[in-house]
Amino acid sequence: MSGGYAAAPPQLVELRLDGMRDVTVVLKRARPAEVVALRAVSVVPGVTRPRLVAAGADWLVLPYYGDAALGRADPVPDEVYETLGRIHHHYLGRPPAGLTVVDAAFWQQLCGEIAGPAALAAGMPDVAEALTAWAHDDRMHAALALLPHTLVHGDMHRGNVLLGPAGPTIIDWGNTRIAAGGLDLAVLAAQGGTDQGRYQRTVTDVERHWAVAQAHTQYLAFAADHLGEHRTREMAATIERALHDLGLALAKPRGA
Repeated sequence: MSGGYAAAPPQLVELRLDGMRDVTVVLKRARPAEVVALRAVSVVPGVTRPRLVAAGADWLVLPYYGDAALGRADPVPDEVYETLGRIHHHYLGRPPAGLTVVDAAFWQQLCGEIAGPAALAAGMPDVAEALTAWAHDDRMHAALALLPHTLVHGDMHRGNVLLGPAGPTIIDWGNTRIAAGGLDLAVLAAQGGTDQGRYQRTVTDVERHWAVAQAHTQYLAFAADHLGEHRTREMAATIERALHDLGLALAKPRGA
């Protein structure tokens, strides 16, 4: 099986259980955050996949759900939004312990780390300078102080949705964070996922604009390395627009 952008590939293992047919499972080296996340997901009512078979401090065993990921032109299945909605709602205001919190300090560190790589610092110094400014942006800091906290996947792109006989399964929870649930929706929306009818939470304008800025920022380094200058600059422009819209949303009276 193939791994992710920065993850080692998992392994398929055939198990023969007494009195039962052979069972194929996935054995995966995992970050501690992924172990915490999947244990948390496994107790959310109505969420049946991914199912945690076994886990240790840095490894997971999961059922094999197939290799076919959601394609770029495929509609995002309703069940994906329903699953995210259930998880976000279940942990709203009471997120599990042991996971990184997306707060002002996290945002500043993220911007600093992305501004440093050569693809940005040398090739697009103006984007790197913008990241340095965004790190201290009062609008982002104000939003982060207001937004609700829950368990989010954190890397909710289409490649992390498998389409198998059991239905769509969200995989690769290694970037799980404690943040506002709109982050997962913003990542899907950036790839054309716009029909969120079965998502079970109301997302405010502040959360929505913050999530667009956050989502595009966290993928800037990937864009610079793999998607080219044009796409990287498009994403930077999207961040600027989201920050502008965030400022307007923050200025509205509460409840307006």
